[in-house]
Amino acid sequence: MSRRVAYLTSSRWRGGFVPDGELPGLDAPDFAILAPVAAKRGITLEIRRWDAPGLGDEGFDAAIVRSTWDYADRAGEFLDRMDALDRGGLRVFNAPSALRWNARKTYLEELGAKGAPTIPTIWSDTVDTTIVGRAFDAFEAVELVVKPQLGAGSRDTIRLRRNGWSASDLALAPRGAVMIQPFLPGIETTGERSLFYFGGKPAHAIRKLPAEGKWYANVDGARFERSEATPADREAAEQVLSLAPEGLLYARVDLVDGPDGRPRLIELEAIEPYLFFAFAPEGAGFFADALVAALR
Repeated sequence: MSRRVAYLTSSRWRGGFVPDGELPGLDAPDFAILAPVAAKRGITLEIRRWDAPGLGDEGFDAAIVRSTWDYADRAGEFLDRMDALDRGGLRVFNAPSALRWNARKTYLEELGAKGAPTIPTIWSDTVDTTIVGRAFDAFEAVELVVKPQLGAGSRDTIRLRRNGWSASDLALAPRGAVMIQPFLPGIETTGERSLFYFGGKPAHAIRKLPAEGKWYANVDGARFERSEATPADREAAEQVLSLAPEGLLYARVDLVDGPDGRPRLIELEAIEPYLFFAFAPEGAGFFADALVAALR
């Protein structure tokens, strides 16, 4: 039996409007690999903006949240829309309750309290010189990273050095609620590792290193390579997932080495992770199989 599934994408991207039926350029490789693989399993993926009018009335069997990379700019509207679609009878993956849990980075505090290997963090409603100074002392850190609690990628993230920062640097800091962490040099040495799970089962893994002149690894400029997850990374990732909401169709666990060489959780991405199928085409089959199972 053929199934129609809406593949949800951004409505705005990099200052421009994304026409319905089109993708932000960065997502095109993932979709190009996944769509024919899904079709062989009886699933037709159709691209739709997440805020497209009438989305819930088109007769889709489900909707999967994919490249909705503008969600952080309209988080309340996005989450409410996913809830409304689900209440209206359209199954949304991941579940709207999981999306809402994952949208604000305070979920990391919850995971850490349950035993996940998180990075020490100070949570604050705003950032100023006092709290930055307190964070340097609390972590005995040479460098800090300040991130928004609600945000995607590395946008609005700044790095501060103990002996080189000033109040003027905070002009570039995120507005609103922030999280402050010690900067972990592993980002630049052993790299960030992303482990992918579809339907709770392990798929592929990717290692990311910052591009030259950068200190963070995101899809816009980092160096990527296929990798094999180490036993320590796999153990950490599966511990994190055991503490997360159940029933995730897809999840990406981002890890970096801590000062002791053991993996630490940067992020559990359960909303709109880039899936890197170009580096691991077989991952599309694992994703499609998980989707088939979820639709039964």
